[in-house]
Amino acid sequence: MVQYGGLDPVGCADIQNTFASKGLLVKFDGSGVMITASVTDKPIGVTISESSRGEDGELEAAGTGTVSIIPLSGVQLMKCVGGGVLKTGERLYVSQTAEADGHVHTTSSNSATFVGVYMGKDGITPAAGDLIPVLCAGVVE
Repeated sequence: MVQYGGLDPVGCADIQNTFASKGLLVKFDGSGVMITASVTDKPIGVTISESSRGEDGELEAAGTGTVSIIPLSGVQLMKCVGGGVLKTGERLYVSQTAEADGHVHTTSSNSATFVGVYMGKDGITPAAGDLIPVLCAGVVE
């Protein structure tokens, strides 16, 4: 029997969205995993690749496809909303509801869920969708 380590990927067979890339925050929904879409969603992990593709090369639909995620532990690469200068140690949150789903942002308004802190080079200005290193706070309640 193999015991899970803190950073072992988990294959999710019951997905509720298609996942177009790695670095997206995912949450548990009563029917499976899906991309965070609300500022107060509680993420459980981050995608390490896009979801599976069918024989036609297209992303498989929700309910039929699979995706691999990694738990919110250690430093993970996550997609960010972009638009501002980042400082090492800056706090990051689930993106605002009207922004890009599955991304992190520096804004804590509207009771945004804390995800972790930025652990990259000081003073960079990432573009929307860029992957940035985040020291994860772990699963939050």
